[in-house]
Amino acid sequence: MELYRMELYKLCFRKFFIVLSVVIAGILILTFGIQVMDEEATVDGITYTGYEAVQVNRRITEEFKGVLTDEKIQQIVEKYGLPKKVEEGWGYFRDANFLNEFVMNYQTDAYIYDWNDYRAASVVYRMVETDLGKVMELTGEEIVLEYYKGWRVFFTILQFGMILGSILVILTISPLFANESQINMLPLLFTTKEGLERDITVKIQAAFTVSFGIWLGIFLLDLLLCGIVYGFDGLACYNGMVLGYLLPWPERMIPLSNYMMMVVLLCFLGVLSLCAITMCISSHCKTTFHAVSATAICWGAPILIQLFSGFSGIGKLLTAAPVFMVISEAFDDCYDFWLMPAGIAVLVMLFCVCRVRWRYRILINACQ
Repeated sequence: MELYRMELYKLCFRKFFIVLSVVIAGILILTFGIQVMDEEATVDGITYTGYEAVQVNRRITEEFKGVLTDEKIQQIVEKYGLPKKVEEGWGYFRDANFLNEFVMNYQTDAYIYDWNDYRAASVVYRMVETDLGKVMELTGEEIVLEYYKGWRVFFTILQFGMILGSILVILTISPLFANESQINMLPLLFTTKEGLERDITVKIQAAFTVSFGIWLGIFLLDLLLCGIVYGFDGLACYNGMVLGYLLPWPERMIPLSNYMMMVVLLCFLGVLSLCAITMCISSHCKTTFHAVSATAICWGAPILIQLFSGFSGIGKLLTAAPVFMVISEAFDDCYDFWLMPAGIAVLVMLFCVCRVRWRYRILINACQ
């Protein structure tokens, strides 16, 4: 246990780790604040912005939350009208709130591409005549309306945070073994069989612990921020509603609670598999610089490959790359085979851990 705490201390209490962790947390809080400040809501002719707009939207949605019906849609239109105010330089209707904007998007013929290219609503369709009706027909389930915009912000912050967290994992774990070769510490490591086994094991345990902590910290910070400001309503909605627009497509008709579980799990496995890959590369490098550089190349290379091959055919394997597993938007490309990248990530972790132990024994034995 003492050796394990010592390895954790070596990884977590370096100045760059503490400073970078604080910087990442600050960036995420700032990004979240910008998302909140972009919110607007117009009720009874008064336009609210920022945090106040979020609270207004949450309040007015409480009255209509639950199963969506044509009667509720009509009541929303009668109480709040439909957006129609356009101002030069603004690419959306300036008199919208969460409810009447939802009705406008799904139940009317209105659209707006720019302040000089738009059409105000002239008709309100019945649900069976819209994409919502097609979704109900395909799923056999009712459409549930709740204030879900907080989850849209959650996924935006999550993937941004996990990318930053992945960078922190690379910078933190890369020196794990490479630094020992760089400063010629290998001859001083434990030379007995028991000591060698303990040293390898605790290093691996410490690396996974730190990576898990980075993932958990980002996830909890994101969840806490969104929960405090936006609340947790919306888990009964479909992911298509939250992420942009609900279409009768399989990848857009996933209950948000299921979608969230799958995305968060892939992020978790993506961070841990990156940790394992980083350890493996570190054990083969003689300097920290080489370990960081090689890991960064391996982490970013799938992006370049994906630009040419996409995620079709053999390219489906790219969804198992750590850089894509932490990007929630990539889930649309693997929603129907998401267990494959999850399984590959587990196999990669096992292979890398075995490879590290094998490589480390060779290095230690060479120094004896």
